[in-house]
Amino acid sequence: MTMTSTPATGDRRAIRQALADWRAEGRVAAGSVARPWAGTEPEAADWHRWLDHALLALGTVLLCAGVIVFFAFNWQDLHKFAKFGVLAAAISLLAGFALVRPGGDMAGRAALGGAQALAGVLLAVIGQTYQTGADAWQLFALWALLAVPWALAARVAPHWWLVIVIGNVALLRYLSVRLGVGGMFELLFDARHARTTTLLLLGAVLFQLALWAWLCAHAAAFGFRGQTGARILAAMACFHAGFVGLSALFANRPDLSAFGLAALALLALGWWFRQRAFDIVVLSLASLTGIVLVVAAVGRLLLEGKADFGAFLLLGLLTVGMAAGAAAWLMQAYRAQAVELS
Repeated sequence: MTMTSTPATGDRRAIRQALADWRAEGRVAAGSVARPWAGTEPEAADWHRWLDHALLALGTVLLCAGVIVFFAFNWQDLHKFAKFGVLAAAISLLAGFALVRPGGDMAGRAALGGAQALAGVLLAVIGQTYQTGADAWQLFALWALLAVPWALAARVAPHWWLVIVIGNVALLRYLSVRLGVGGMFELLFDARHARTTTLLLLGAVLFQLALWAWLCAHAAAFGFRGQTGARILAAMACFHAGFVGLSALFANRPDLSAFGLAALALLALGWWFRQRAFDIVVLSLASLTGIVLVVAAVGRLLLEGKADFGAFLLLGLLTVGMAAGAAAWLMQAYRAQAVELS
C-alpha cells in the first residue's frame, strides 16, 4: 500500500484499524507496515495546528461571552443607543479585522464567527429594548438568516453548524406556537400536539440532512465539508425519531403508524450512513435509538396491566443482547470500511 498524502483524521483511524487487523491475523509482517503506519499518525505540525485552532475558537467564545456578561452587568446603566453602538462597533471591528486578513486565514474566520454570534446578541438587545410582543422564534429565525452571509464569507463548516442549530431552534419554537403548545417543556413532556410537532421536525431534519449531503457534493467550496454537520442533523433526527416512537407507544392507544415512521427513519439513516456516507458515530446513535424503541415496545407488551419480575429480567436480557449485537455489527462495519479505504 502506498501512502501518497496525509489522510484525513477519520481515514487515518480506519487505516490504522485495518493495519492492526491484518497484523493480528498474520496477513502481513509487523515490519512491513512500518511506513504506512507512520503515515496514519499525527505529526508535531498536526498537533500545533490543532492547538492553534482550539485556542483560537476558545478565545472567540470567551470574547462573545465577555460581551454578553458586559451587557448583563451594565444593562441598567447603559443608554439604549450606547448598547446598540457598542455592539455595532464590535461587529464592525470583527468584520474589518477579517477583511484585512488574507483569504483562508483562521484568525479572520474566527473574527467572522464572533461577528456571527454577536449579530444574535444585537437582535436580543433590540428585542429587550423595544418590547413588541414578538415571539422568540422570530429572533432565532432572523439570527439564522443574518448568520448565513457570515458563513458564506468564512466558507468553513463551523459557521454552518451555528446556522443549523439556530435554524432548528427557530423551527422548534415556531411549530410549538403554531400547533398550540405553550412552551418548550410543555412540548417535550405534556402537549397534545407533541407527536405531530415532532413528526414535522423529523421530516424537516431529514430534508436538511439530504440538502447538506447535496451541498457537500456540489458546493464544498462554500464550506459544506466534513462530517460534523451531518452528525448534528443525524443526532437531531435520532432524537426526534426516538421521541415519536416512544410517544406513539405510550399513548392511551398506541399509534403504530407513527411508530413505523420513526422506525423507517432510523432504518433510512442506518442505510445511508452505512452504504453511501459511512459514519460510525451516526450508526451508533441510530443503533442506540433503535434499541430504546425495541425495548420500549417489548416492555409495553410484557408489562401491560401488570408488573412481573420475570418481564423485567427478560427486558434486561433483551437490552444486553441487542447492545452486544449492535456492538458486533458496528465493529464489523467499521473494519469493512477500513479495508475498503486501505
